[in-house]
Amino acid sequence: MLTRVMLALVSLASASVIADTPVPFGIRVQPLESMPTDPAPVQVDTVLLANVDAAEQAVISMEQRLGPYHPDLTAPLVDAAHLATQSGEITLAASLYDRALHNARVNDGLYGDQQLPILRGLLDLYLLSGDRAAFEDRAAYQFRLLGSGLPPFETGELQAALEFFDVSLDALLDVAWETRGRDALRLHDRFESMTEEVCADQSVNRDWCQPFTFRLVRFYYLLEYKLDVLVDDPRFERAFADTEWQSLERDPRLDVLQRRLFGQGEKLFEALLTVDADNAAALSALADWHWFYRKRDRALELYRQACAHSPDSFTQAAPLPEHPKLAYELAFQERPIPVRLTLKVSERGQPSDIELTSLGAESVSVPSGLRRSMRKMRYRPALDECKEPVETVLEVDLVYLE
Repeated sequence: MLTRVMLALVSLASASVIADTPVPFGIRVQPLESMPTDPAPVQVDTVLLANVDAAEQAVISMEQRLGPYHPDLTAPLVDAAHLATQSGEITLAASLYDRALHNARVNDGLYGDQQLPILRGLLDLYLLSGDRAAFEDRAAYQFRLLGSGLPPFETGELQAALEFFDVSLDALLDVAWETRGRDALRLHDRFESMTEEVCADQSVNRDWCQPFTFRLVRFYYLLEYKLDVLVDDPRFERAFADTEWQSLERDPRLDVLQRRLFGQGEKLFEALLTVDADNAAALSALADWHWFYRKRDRALELYRQACAHSPDSFTQAAPLPEHPKLAYELAFQERPIPVRLTLKVSERGQPSDIELTSLGAESVSVPSGLRRSMRKMRYRPALDECKEPVETVLEVDLVYLE
């Protein structure tokens, strides 16, 4: 049976045409205001360096006097790590935080709350140093420490979950998903399950359903972009429906999930609107989803509803998705290139007259690939008095990530 399915797929694929997949806004570009200001250069302070050395020596003396795992060592280790961070001694600071974390686990147990402020210090340190792999590892540990996303939900647990999912998705932005299929599916299943539970829990859903829903839909926009889409063909769908066309864990393949994405995203946004029917951002996000898939009549109906709640948001066009925004963690990126984008967006969302100019102090040519990406993005139009779509000129300052 599996051989027959594979032969059918090869035949269908050879007769199919790869769809023109749009580029979601946020892939290699972000609004200029999202770029953090340059931190002040670290000034070598001999007094501070001497304080770091003194703090480290004090810890060593305590270890010799009290033993290597005495509970009184945790606070001095954290203080020394903080001083090392301030002085720019990143490697030393990470080592001291790790020792403090290990000491807290020994004395307070694997799930002791004393680890939380130490983990926060490590996470902030890895953001400062731009170490994505280390940040991802510690964010995953913090998530497990706070309950791994299992109810009953608490604020710290939900915040840790969002931080973990953010960095996990950020790590998938620049890699081919065909080679990371199991990782992507595992993240999706865990995230989808938690999003459904959070949105169904009346004790937390008013505050937390939207941030979880928006992050899961970011995953969906990226999945649409990362994998090539074959044109719809009922025979192709029937072939994939065979139970043997599933992974050993009985999970659907990424390309099967991709073919059902529109319905999945629509269901998520409708669940969010069940929690808060007047949520203008959720209405606009659902409209973006329809417009992205060229379902324009329903999208315009939803845009008009969202505009009634927030008319100023629709005076000019916008690239999709506007809600939820896709974004890289800039701490893990090389210095981006600032550019100004000017283009005309028709009443049907078609871009034209695209102009890109560098905003950097030095004259830097704008990559041709950026212009092609802008042309392949989809744009929602502006609305005239929240009624009819109109043509407008869009001007926005961006940063381009090479």
